[in-house]
Amino acid sequence: MPVEASTGCTSCIFCTTRHNTKYASKEAKAHRQNRVIPSRHCPGNPLDKITYVGQPQHQCHCSLWTDKGHEENAMRPLRYEGPIQRERLHYLDWLRVLAVLGVFYAHSADIFNKFYWHVRGGEQNTGLMVLVVFGTEWGMALFFFLAGASAWFALESRTAGQFVSERFTRLIIPFIVGFILLAPPLAYLVAISHSLYHGNLFQFYPYYFENIHMSWNPQWLGIYAFHLWFLVFLFVISTLALPVLLSLRRKPSLRFMAKLAAFCDRPAGLFVFVLPIALIQIALRAPFPGYQSWSDFFTWLIFFIYGFMFLAEPRFESAIQKQWKLTLFVAITSLLIMLVASFVSILSSWDSLSSYSVGYVLYQLLRSVVTWSWMIFVLYFGMRFLNFSDKFIEYANEAVLPFYILHYPVIVVIAFLTLAWNINIGVKLLVVSTIALIATLVLFDLFIRRINVSRWLFGLKPLHELKPEHVQEPPRNSTPSPPLSR
Repeated sequence: MPVEASTGCTSCIFCTTRHNTKYASKEAKAHRQNRVIPSRHCPGNPLDKITYVGQPQHQCHCSLWTDKGHEENAMRPLRYEGPIQRERLHYLDWLRVLAVLGVFYAHSADIFNKFYWHVRGGEQNTGLMVLVVFGTEWGMALFFFLAGASAWFALESRTAGQFVSERFTRLIIPFIVGFILLAPPLAYLVAISHSLYHGNLFQFYPYYFENIHMSWNPQWLGIYAFHLWFLVFLFVISTLALPVLLSLRRKPSLRFMAKLAAFCDRPAGLFVFVLPIALIQIALRAPFPGYQSWSDFFTWLIFFIYGFMFLAEPRFESAIQKQWKLTLFVAITSLLIMLVASFVSILSSWDSLSSYSVGYVLYQLLRSVVTWSWMIFVLYFGMRFLNFSDKFIEYANEAVLPFYILHYPVIVVIAFLTLAWNINIGVKLLVVSTIALIATLVLFDLFIRRINVSRWLFGLKPLHELKPEHVQEPPRNSTPSPPLSR
């Protein structure tokens, strides 16, 4: 039978309550193996879901067994009560908003891409292209990671059916609207700018839909739906991952994640997550080399599940904060290796390989390390500097989805109208992006945010369903928006 709390090490939860010796050795062994006390096992943590005898109210920071007294005073959890309930993490909102803003400027810079783009702005710039490629390399992973984190919050208060239904309303309905209203005019501007079509827009509508060629490879979505491909990818990934997400909220999976988090708390432990990413890239990139192909699809599926896992176990966040210096070092080093390999023309030969050669394997492994390390560092930056809320982030978080849907056609229209401008690239980029940003925000605020029908068409909740504290003029919605991407 347990007795009153002992006077052992007050920094260790295993010392605050004495148990029968038959339990002590078992728990002492587990403590030694894990090295660090899981936050899930600390009643001083308000997120704790395991009940102990005694219920001491303190935060556990013990990291090592140091003497026999720890072993004698070990404490056994009595029962498991379910997955933790997480408070809103504001840095996720900030990262979502900043990521979409990054996509906006990347699409603006695409006007000067040396490779083919829909509307080209005259002079091309290799430096802008490198920045866009670099951001895309880890930015896509971040978007799906944030989407997985949002799924954790969604499943706290929704059944599986409600989750799928809500995702359909918030992703597929806006996709259908955008595919009908926005994609044809975009395709029309592309066609006339390249002298591929000579009729008017109304004549182009039937021509556009008659010439859509679907394929079993998901790349066709990016070709015909432009930026709206992401909405379909996110819905399909969310639906396919749902059985995995539900299983991750069960007791055995949470125990496994607690052990995995304990491992990740060790130096460089977080890089164990690179292995599944690298294996998928190595296996699928050769047969499916293109952007938005199956290799990308399954890689982003893994990142989506990772985001859910990191919200399920708070010690993953602790590991990110502890290892940020190492992560930044690996991120910079791996990126420099890629740049040097590109400069000496090694990277292009690796990238073009369609066989499973040593160079191909090394390149996919290097890409996986770059993607993971930069994404983890960005998460640390958000945790460290952006974990707060204000009126701006409430407004911006609601605007994320409509802004994403609207920004691309606005950029293309403005780029098309400024093709003949013979001005400096930097000035032209500033002018195009500034006008497009203002125009997109005005369209959202005047024609979407205040009108219930428009809100539904663009994936927002009706005004009457907003929380009372955000029902004001103009109304603000504090519920998480699906993260978006290029």
